[in-house]
Amino acid sequence: MKQKIVLAFLTIIAILINIAGIIYEDFWLRRGGELLFFVPLILYYLRRIPVKNFNFLMVILLTLAAIVVSCIRDFGYFDQLKLGFWMGSYVFLAREAIKHTEYERGSKFTTLYFISIIAVYVYLLSIHIIEIEPNVSSSWALSIYIIYYLNILFLAIVALIYYLNSFSRKSVFFICLTLSFIFSDVLRDMEVFYFRDISVEIVATLIKFAALKLVFLFFVTREKKLRLLHLV
Repeated sequence: MKQKIVLAFLTIIAILINIAGIIYEDFWLRRGGELLFFVPLILYYLRRIPVKNFNFLMVILLTLAAIVVSCIRDFGYFDQLKLGFWMGSYVFLAREAIKHTEYERGSKFTTLYFISIIAVYVYLLSIHIIEIEPNVSSSWALSIYIIYYLNILFLAIVALIYYLNSFSRKSVFFICLTLSFIFSDVLRDMEVFYFRDISVEIVATLIKFAALKLVFLFFVTREKKLRLLHLV
């Protein structure tokens, strides 16, 4: 019990450090808070972490690499390299979800719902790319952003298929973490390409922290189907 309290306290400290970095525009406080957040998270799930799960190890390593690379401000292409590491982590997240997906033939309504959701996302994605294009420094950087969002689209498709077919606690965590990453990325782009707003930055970083927490919950949770009553 005391250990949980200490780890919860460390988590709050990490989040507060990150928020302080946003408010006072301190680059190192922001990056330090992001790295520190992993410490209580790993310690809390240490006994349940699937250390033999290759997908889990790659997700954590690539995520940490993305955060570390973001600390190198003088590196010319660090933004694109950071996106590359995030893309890699999303690929291994998708691999893990696909491994647990057991396809079941759905109704026409479910199929229509799935296609509609994907169509809406593709439309919003295309509008978003068109809007950020004038603010991107080069066509190469724009290509990286397009690939990155296609990667996110693939993750969203996997999450929806997994959720609709599995309907388990594990799939609920996965679709929630996917949505969290999507919203966090959209809010990040608002900061980078449109205008800087402290409240938007704080919300984006809190959502990203929630997504990282959900990643651990996803990997440590066993696959077990739910009844609808369990979601209430």
